[in-house]
Amino acid sequence: MNITRRDGENFVLARSEDVDRERRAFAVAANLIAASLNQSGRSLGERLRQPFPWVQFLEPDDRERFAAEIIEVARACAAVGQFGPVLVTLAAWHSTAEAIAAGYTRDEDLDWLEEPAVVADPRQDV
Repeated sequence: MNITRRDGENFVLARSEDVDRERRAFAVAANLIAASLNQSGRSLGERLRQPFPWVQFLEPDDRERFAAEIIEVARACAAVGQFGPVLVTLAAWHSTAEAIAAGYTRDEDLDWLEEPAVVADPRQDV
């Protein structure tokens, strides 16, 4: 909401939640820019391990997918002036890293059944 003033610049009123979301998104963008400008010879996925240490738990291919996706989403957010999706994307990748660190098995590493299997009701054993 804009408040027009006669004696000075206009004010803009915003919800604190919206301002906080934008600040967090700008911090992500700043880290992406810093990592992309680093000329260490390492891939961007590897360079993102510094600002986002949890990236360590992702497989090297997933680090590169994270780097590509977060940049793509950040650019799209900047194009429309809405920064929530970049934070959602970051949170999703962070959750993946947490799950891997906790020992959860990746879908690709699971053996899936070709046909459904009937199992006994575990409540019957009680």
